Amino acid sequence: MFGKKLGVVAASIALSSVVLSACGGANGNEGATQNQDAKAAEGKESVSLWMFDADPMYQAAAEATAAEVGVDLNYEYIQDETYKTKISVALAANELPDVFQQHAGKSYRTPVLQSKTVAPLNDTLDSTGLGAKFLDNQLVKEEDGNIYSVPSNISTTLVFYYNKKLMSDLGATPPATWDDLQALVSKADDKGIIPIALGGKERWQGDLLYNLLVARQDVNAFDNAIKGDAKFTDAPFVDAAKQVATLVSSNAFQKGFLGSAYLDAQELFKNDKALIWIDGSFNFGALSKAMGDNLGYIAFPKTGAEDVYSATIGFQNSAAPYSLFVNNSSKHLDKAKEFAIKLSLKLNDEFVRKGLPGYAASEVKSESQNEQLSAYATDISKTAKTQAMWFGLLSADTGQEYRDMTQQLYGGNLTPEEYTAQLETLLRSAE
Repeated sequence: MFGKKLGVVAASIALSSVVLSACGGANGNEGATQNQDAKAAEGKESVSLWMFDADPMYQAAAEATAAEVGVDLNYEYIQDETYKTKISVALAANELPDVFQQHAGKSYRTPVLQSKTVAPLNDTLDSTGLGAKFLDNQLVKEEDGNIYSVPSNISTTLVFYYNKKLMSDLGATPPATWDDLQALVSKADDKGIIPIALGGKERWQGDLLYNLLVARQDVNAFDNAIKGDAKFTDAPFVDAAKQVATLVSSNAFQKGFLGSAYLDAQELFKNDKALIWIDGSFNFGALSKAMGDNLGYIAFPKTGAEDVYSATIGFQNSAAPYSLFVNNSSKHLDKAKEFAIKLSLKLNDEFVRKGLPGYAASEVKSESQNEQLSAYATDISKTAKTQAMWFGLLSADTGQEYRDMTQQLYGGNLTPEEYTAQLETLLRSAE
């Protein structure tokens, strides 16, 4: 259905706004290249790496991998939203580092593959025997038979976090149902506490919250509609859109939430200003470190007909996971390939160490988890279905239009009925 050809994503305004920074990146690359050349002259190869995951685990794993492979590492962490634009510019200009991370989802993966700038990894996976370590279906084989990436993250899902201190101050308990959630929102708002912090500027948090509200109405609603067996104007989509409108009208989100950046909204939650935070499971470590025992977690409430273990929303799908790619113009291509594959396996070890399900075989034993992460792992093992976020299943153009439209629902510019009617039109026209 969504076989529409994609172009490199770079909206003209956004592209113009980052040209200067991109030029800065190019200069940085020139400097990095000079450093690489200097080190190569000393007899040691170097590998440059771009990552958007903020967890210190990633840099530590990369440094350990570089030592194992015998290369110098030029590691660059780039804030997530900045990264999305920077990588688009780098793809268009062919100014990529040796190895880079990419987000999950078709709308992010397809531009990388269509850029023809990344190298197949089959030869290194085979010659080193490391390909056999990855579990079945964890290496994505593209239509030409090549494997162009290795995983950089496990399957992560949307999580309902709450602030224990604020919950205690309110004398409340975490919500189990839609009525509970509405009552909790009202109670927090009355006490001057932000019920739910939401980073609306980047759009994805509101988008995924709507995805989950639909899944709680009918776990198969999206799959049926996308196959043409149902419509996006059917009850599950309308009812979930009405729940979004209800949350907005009841002041569930902070003032100005549509213009609030994700990290700014997260600070409200971490600093005891907001009661609830809807975010990915990838942030368990960082939030636990920041909030300690003040971090609470529950399975997302039963806001519709489906129970809490019927489904969750995943940030990736098997065809477009979080990945590491290798620049096929790398001056140290063989080392870059070896580095990327071994980094992927080292990251897998770290996930397993935390007690999370990995994507490759590992000899590492799980270490004790904190209470909230342990509860999450237990809940995920009970969850019947992981629905991939809709955005990740759409083409780049359709995905962006869909998120703009969802933003209008949150902004009150579309009624639930208008929104779902437009949703039906948009997604049908994408066939």
